[in-house]
Amino acid sequence: MSFSGDVRYRHETFDVEYVDKDRSRQRIRARLTADFRVNETLKGAIRLATGGDDPRSANATLTGSNARKDFGLDLAYLEWSPVADWKFTAGKMKYVWSRTPSFFYDNDVNPEGLAANYSRGNFFASSFYHWLTERALSFSNPTAGNSTDSTLLGGQVGWKGDLADGTALTLSASYLDFGGVEGYNPFYAGNAFGNTTTTSAAVCRKAISTCLLSDFNVVVLSGELTTSLAGHPLRAYFDLAQNTGAVSNPVAGKKLDSAYALGFVYGRASGAGTWEFGTIYQNVEKDALFGQLVDSNFGGGNTDADGLVFAGAYAPARNWTISGRFFLNSLYNDVPITLTLLSPTTTNPNATAARSVSERDYKRLQIDLNFKF
Repeated sequence: MSFSGDVRYRHETFDVEYVDKDRSRQRIRARLTADFRVNETLKGAIRLATGGDDPRSANATLTGSNARKDFGLDLAYLEWSPVADWKFTAGKMKYVWSRTPSFFYDNDVNPEGLAANYSRGNFFASSFYHWLTERALSFSNPTAGNSTDSTLLGGQVGWKGDLADGTALTLSASYLDFGGVEGYNPFYAGNAFGNTTTTSAAVCRKAISTCLLSDFNVVVLSGELTTSLAGHPLRAYFDLAQNTGAVSNPVAGKKLDSAYALGFVYGRASGAGTWEFGTIYQNVEKDALFGQLVDSNFGGGNTDADGLVFAGAYAPARNWTISGRFFLNSLYNDVPITLTLLSPTTTNPNATAARSVSERDYKRLQIDLNFKF
């Protein structure tokens, strides 16, 4: 058994349109991992992390009059490799499919279930079955509620190879089939994170008052090119996604089922005195991606958002990195949101009124001190 971990201190500020005062907060993240090996073919890991039970964040905000911060089970999985080409995983695990640095998926999410990976030569593939929400009928009243679980069944195939000396290309195609989500409420904290919901009894299943309007069968095509430029590594990437299960949004009057991202990272902050910087542009329509998995920072953690992110990092010493990200996003581009805003009158300077808002400016700055051991 071996131990490792990391601690991050974050300063974060928000500048959101129609909010009178900017928000500023300090956050910490602490993670401790125990990697273990059972025998020659079986190994695993257990990790504890701050952040409570939020699946998309291991951050703990400095608040509560110095209250103690919660730790939770962040990873707990077994990995069996009977032969060199195959790997089988069970438990609460890291993502088993290849991803680019885009914000299609949140890095703090650790899926739960079963997975299989295969790789030989330039070819790689994965399949996975993850549980999102487990439901059960009442033993005392079996006619109430429902027992359909919300799940994710998916797979990926890909190719990775050298185009030239020092230049490599990775291409992949993924399919994510979410089951038991249309007409159900597989939400964390009751939030759909941008996906279209409805209260229609014709759509929502028994005993569910608010549910997802669309199914989610998402196709993702990704590509990543790594090379060097002026003696420093360069990484360029793209993601394209479409939800083939989306239905027409009743407000927009059309399907909001597409997403894409384009970005690059130049340099690599991996050792003392090294640095990196990059940028990404991303656009995610309201029902293009499953809201529970999208990154919790971009667009406030919701779909129906687009914009740029600028990022940079510098490593002043081994295992210590100073990094920063600036999110310059726009929210509610497809479907406006109704906000209660100040609307002063001659007789009442504090009067308020409901207003429909679209393309809302969202700016977020993060400065991190990252330490690993």
